[in-house]
Order: sequence, then C-alpha cells, then structure tokens
Amino acid sequence: MAKESSWSMSRMAGVWKRKVVQHDFYDAAGQVAAVLLMNSPSNGRWEYEEYLRLLRVRRFNKQQPESSVGRCYFLCADGAFSRLQAYIEEERKHRPELRPFSHVPFCDAVIGDMDSCKNPPHNYGTHGSVDGAGFSLSAPTEGYATVDDIPTSVLDQIHERYTFTVAEFTRMSATMEGASLAEWDKLDAKRRDELLSLPFWLYVRCQSTTDFMKALILLNRLREKHKEDIVPIPPHVLRTESGKRLLETGGAIIPNAGSIGLDLDPERERELCAEACKEEAVLLPTYVCMGALGGRFDHEMASISVMLSASTRAHVVLINSNNTIFACQFNGWTQLVRNARCEGVTCGLINYGTMKECETSGLQWNIAVGRGKPSESQDLVLGFGKLISACNSIRREVVTIDLRRQLFSTRSQGGSNTKQAPANERDDEVDEDHNPPTIFSIERCDGDETKVGHSC
Repeated sequence: MAKESSWSMSRMAGVWKRKVVQHDFYDAAGQVAAVLLMNSPSNGRWEYEEYLRLLRVRRFNKQQPESSVGRCYFLCADGAFSRLQAYIEEERKHRPELRPFSHVPFCDAVIGDMDSCKNPPHNYGTHGSVDGAGFSLSAPTEGYATVDDIPTSVLDQIHERYTFTVAEFTRMSATMEGASLAEWDKLDAKRRDELLSLPFWLYVRCQSTTDFMKALILLNRLREKHKEDIVPIPPHVLRTESGKRLLETGGAIIPNAGSIGLDLDPERERELCAEACKEEAVLLPTYVCMGALGGRFDHEMASISVMLSASTRAHVVLINSNNTIFACQFNGWTQLVRNARCEGVTCGLINYGTMKECETSGLQWNIAVGRGKPSESQDLVLGFGKLISACNSIRREVVTIDLRRQLFSTRSQGGSNTKQAPANERDDEVDEDHNPPTIFSIERCDGDETKVGHSC
C-alpha cells in the first residue's frame, strides 16, 4: 500500500494553545476555506442544498467579493460528484439560479480511489483531456499512487481554472438573465463538447488513506502552493473588545437554563475563562464537510478519525441536518460561542480514551477531574467503556473546555519514581500521560430557540 508523506497527521509539539470557535458557515461563511462533499449512501436533499448554498454564498456572491475573505475550494469525493450532478440536473428544470452550473464547474476537483464511481464522466479516462478553456482535466489512466504524486502543474491549473470559473459564471449569468429553460438547452447543445462544467478528475490509488484524508492532503498542498490566497478570518467574537470580554467572563446564563447540574460555581467558571484568555487564539482555516455522517458506521468513525488527525492544520467541521461536530484543541483550550439561531443547547463532549485531566465551564453538567481540587465531578471516570458526557446542555453564552495536562505525572519503575516532562514539552505522539483526542458535538436547530432542548 502506498503511503502519503506530504502531510504529517500527527499532533505537533508546542505550547498550550487556545481555539476559539464561532461558526459563521450558517450565513456569511467568511471563515470557510473549503467545502467537501463525501460519498455517503445517506446523502440526500439536505446535503446537496447545503453544498449549493455554500457555493452561492462563498463563491458566487456579488455582495461579498471572494478576494476580501480568501479563496474557498469545493471538492467532491469519488461517487459524490455524479450524484450531486444528477440532483442539479433535475433541479435546474424549475430553478433558474442553477442553470449556469451546466456550463461552469460546481466543484474544483473530484478526488478518491474511484471505487464507487462506476461511470466516470466522458473524456476523464484519457490522459490529456482538455476543456474549452484549455485546462487539462484528467489524471493518467492508471491514476496517481498518492496525492503527493499529483504534479504541481495540476495544482496550478486547479488554481487558475478557479479564477476562470468565477469570471465565466458572472458573464454567463448576466448574458442569460431571464432566459427560458429551452434557451439554456440550446446553449447546452452548442457547448457540449467544451466540457466547461467538468471538474478536475484526480484518481488516487492509495489504499492506506481514505478519500476524506486524500481531500484534506490535496487542500493542504493547494494552500501551501498558493499562500497568496490565504486570508485568515478570525471569529467575530475576537474582533471586538466586547467579544473579548465575553470570552473572559463566560457570558450570561442563557434563557431557560436549568439550575440542577454539576460544578455550577460562577466564580470558578469565570476564573477558567479568564485563564484561557491569557493564551493567544490560533487561527485555523475552517473546512466544512457534508456526507461524513450517516450511512455506514465504519464510514462515520473513519471520518471522525481523519477529522481528529487533521486538527492541528485546520478546524474541520462535520455536519448534517442534526449535528455539528468538531475536534477540541489537543492539550489546550477550546472556547465555543454558540450560534443561537442555528445551534441548539444539547451537546456532547466525547473523549476517545480515558480522560486524565479536564475542566469545563458553561455547561449544565460541568467536568472538573484530575486537577487535584475539590469538585462535584472529581470522582467521575470519563472514557470509552466508562462514562462520556452525552446529552449535556449549554448553560452559558461561552463554553470553555480545558484539556491541558497541567500536573507532573510519576511512574514507579523498579522502585524509583521517574518524573515525566510537563505536557507543554511533550513529544508528537499521544501517550498514556496525555488526554485522548476529544470532540464536541452540538445539535443543529431551525432558528427557533423555543424548539431546541434535550432529546434524550
């Protein structure tokens, strides 16, 4: 099996870091640097409409030129492209706003081992196929061994065609404004051989990486190759003094929050938030992924594993109609400011292994374990096969999660105690003295706060 080498997926060593999460992909999506559609049998109208919404908002938005917020790539994995294409072809019959997508790509590249793509689009199987703008669309017939083997010239073509696509969409939308479906069909017939609507086809044979990981490695290569397109957009809460004060205090208790829970100590919660805010927030690109949840269980678990492994490079968010899921900052702080219009209060803090140290604020059932200080939750053992924080509830405007390993650990070896290095001087790999990878999940809602709440 071939192995990828360009993106080390292990966690990077370094000092404690703080990640501030305030999702904007529900509306403006200025923080979003990539949108991925995975191939899942459960994909349906919701996934396709969310993909198209982000495409319109993030790429074809006349009110917000993309140059002001940085470039956002759109990728489809394997068979997801053909299913999305079929959906658009059917919908465009009665939705004029979708008709330009017969002539410009609605994704930049299709990537994967193509095991679920039975009938690749015409001309993709031949090396050197070109579209009407002169861009080569195809991989060699035998594909590439790994994502690293994709030539930099192909990365450049993806980048250049991206710019061409935006200009072509704008021109065509203006030229064909108000045109009937019959008029669009005539245009289709004239341009059928130009292949302008087809994305790049990247067949990667590697079987030691999932299609999801292949897509993330490709994104990393594109961003490294064209750093001029990177425009870091901090969460809104970090752009104002009032927002920074909100993070420092934890904010107010949200309406209808219950009074029964664990470690609901206002002073301790404020202290935790204030301590977190002493660390500078890291700015990571946000990658939004549909199609990773639902369908086969092994597919879901593999997607979560890839999300965790990529967490030092990007804020990867897995979404469906019910969930928003992301990785917490490893050996550091995570602060979440809930989007009250689109995110509910029911949540979960799920650690993939036994938690050594953890402290939270802003939850109905806070956690304070392994810190050597009295708490109502100090005797809880959090871990798989034990207890995980499911069906929890957000109680304050800000949720703060502290996963640092503060205490020195000792081991008895041959009758002597060996003092271990502090967590902020750790090696790359996770060992038994570190907290396990941890994710946070939050329910999606329809914008009516009166309808959100516990479902378990």
